[in-house]
Amino acid sequence: MPLLQAVYEKGRAKDMDVGIIVAIVGGAVSVITGVIGYVSGKGKDKVTERELLSKDEQVFRAEMRQEMKDSKDEVKRLSDEITVLRRENMELITENRLLNKKVEELVERLTRQGGNA
Repeated sequence: MPLLQAVYEKGRAKDMDVGIIVAIVGGAVSVITGVIGYVSGKGKDKVTERELLSKDEQVFRAEMRQEMKDSKDEVKRLSDEITVLRRENMELITENRLLNKKVEELVERLTRQGGNA
């Protein structure tokens, strides 16, 4: 307030015009408001960047979880298919052995009958 006291003495402007004082005070307030706005906006941008990164990370992790789930499901399906194919293979091996045994018996019978004829 010493500035205002020096400027006003008994209702009159001494060295400066009232308009100049208002302009200086208004300019100072504008600069201070601008600096505060810039600093707070910059802080919000950082938070926004972090939030975006966090959201991107969440999306990425969700996609990776889905891929892992899909891969696990595929591995389970293929494992089940392998189990079925092994069982069928064992059945076919057993059937093949039985058929080979029957073929041997038939060949032996034909050999005996051919020798008797």
